[in-house]
Amino acid sequence: MLIAATIAGSGWLAYELALQSGFGSLQHAANDRLSLLQLTLDATIERFRYLPTALAQAAPIAEVYEHPDSPSARQAANQYLKSLNDAAGSSDIYVLDHSGVALAASNYLHNNNFVGKNYAFRPYFTEALNSIEGRYYAVGATTGKPGYFLWHSANENARTGVGVAVVKVDLHPLQNEWKSTGDLVAMLDPNGVIFLTSRPNWQYRPISHLSESQLRLLRDTRQYGRAIDDMNPLFDGERTDHGMKVVRIKERGERTSHEYVVFNRPLPKHGWTMVVLFPLRSVQQQAAVVAAAVMLAVLASLLIYLVTHQRRHIVRAKLNAHHVLEQRVTERTAELAATNSLLSAEINERIRTERDLRRAQDNLVHATKMASLGQALAGVAHEINQSLAAMTTYIAGARVLLDRNDKDSALSNLQLVSAIVTRMGALTQHLKTFARKDTASRQATDLTAAIRYALTLLDYRIGEQDVTLQVRVPEDPVYVIGNAVRLEQVIVNLISNALDAMRERPQRQLTIELERAEGSASLKVCDTGRGIAREHLSSVFDPFYTTKDVGQGLGLGLSISYGIIQDMGGEIALESTLDQGTTFRIVLPLAGALAPHTAVTVQT
Repeated sequence: MLIAATIAGSGWLAYELALQSGFGSLQHAANDRLSLLQLTLDATIERFRYLPTALAQAAPIAEVYEHPDSPSARQAANQYLKSLNDAAGSSDIYVLDHSGVALAASNYLHNNNFVGKNYAFRPYFTEALNSIEGRYYAVGATTGKPGYFLWHSANENARTGVGVAVVKVDLHPLQNEWKSTGDLVAMLDPNGVIFLTSRPNWQYRPISHLSESQLRLLRDTRQYGRAIDDMNPLFDGERTDHGMKVVRIKERGERTSHEYVVFNRPLPKHGWTMVVLFPLRSVQQQAAVVAAAVMLAVLASLLIYLVTHQRRHIVRAKLNAHHVLEQRVTERTAELAATNSLLSAEINERIRTERDLRRAQDNLVHATKMASLGQALAGVAHEINQSLAAMTTYIAGARVLLDRNDKDSALSNLQLVSAIVTRMGALTQHLKTFARKDTASRQATDLTAAIRYALTLLDYRIGEQDVTLQVRVPEDPVYVIGNAVRLEQVIVNLISNALDAMRERPQRQLTIELERAEGSASLKVCDTGRGIAREHLSSVFDPFYTTKDVGQGLGLGLSISYGIIQDMGGEIALESTLDQGTTFRIVLPLAGALAPHTAVTVQT
């Protein structure tokens, strides 16, 4: 009983899931099909939408409205409508006077033409008194052929009243196309009557019972040229299955009914509803196949389990269970002890390896930092030489002033010398801070100070290369979670790379922009250098990858910078266009409410 219940339960669950999946697939297919059908319908109708408006303004039509009793005016209007109808490919074109009588028509040569017929009972005539244009689907009162009537009011004046220009469009080719695809498609009017369908025996049948007022309206307007069979609606019942609308349809002459899944698409432009139907049986059959496959799989699994269990029982019965178990436990214990020893040795070795790797990484970061410092030393030496020259001049001047007994001026010169010494001390102190071998600790760090210090180290290179520098940094400190020295190392590396990339460029502009966003700070370093080719962008942060000339670098700067930013919990990315420039963007988390504490002195 338990096995039967397990198989039945798994089959029922599989059937429900497969049925739900099948309904989901039907939903997607129906949406796609309805969208395609709607586009086809709109495209077919929009071809003729302009005709009524153009027709109402045409000179022959205006002439026949002005002289409705003139044979020549009528003949000219008839010929004009026929030529226009032939060129446009519409079914019929005609114009009505203020009483609803057709003055001229494109089919004036046919025996059952519209000329002289009164169509005042049609809604497109009665609605012209209140509207300028409209649309209406009906069966032709004269020809008996259905069509879509597009109308526009014409010749509105106090003497003759309001006329109507009408273009009739044949939608049967669209209906035949639906039929050829094999899809079940139907178009409903506002009363729920099917007037276009891929099933001919569904045409002009309501999907449900109509009210007396709806039946009276259909009779008065003679919209479909026949009485609607309200006693035999198409839908014989409906229900909801897994959130889908399911209807039951009983065809005429058949004893049994069939169930279909229905999907609707309102068409407010026309006042219609487009419907596609899918047989429910096909979805149920597919779900049943899946359920049967699952039940067979469960049955096979249970059989395998029973056979395996029986074989194990036989093997255990043939052996001395107690002796074999003790022996296996002993062996297994010895194996586990040996394995545990091996694992312990492997863990210790891995810890040592990771420690060595971290030490090597720290040494590599420090070496790269020292390389960046070496590139900046030329500028630092220039700054110190300039300061020393200024100090020599001020001291010599002070000596002369003292000889003249001008103590105040000499004191002023000595104060200037003191300021230069202070500035040189701050510069050398920063060089010592930048050069020291720091730890990778993370703390609140002022990003604006790191930018200023990096620019101080590279100021000489920026001036030497005649680079236009634009710095957009907030005046207030921007504290992020990171390491001050390593963060400055990253900035120095990015600026150095930018200067190298712009060395041979005619236009050299370096832009540094810092923005504070919600929860993070964003730093951009933009240059107008030679850029990086698209196929090389994915390799920029790889170790030993460089686009510089031989001897200009090992290709480790960006790789190390990437690792530093990752360790700080941030992100680094780039955008580059060949021959236009490169932008590096660093995003770091803000320190928030943490107490500001930087690894270097924050200058304001």
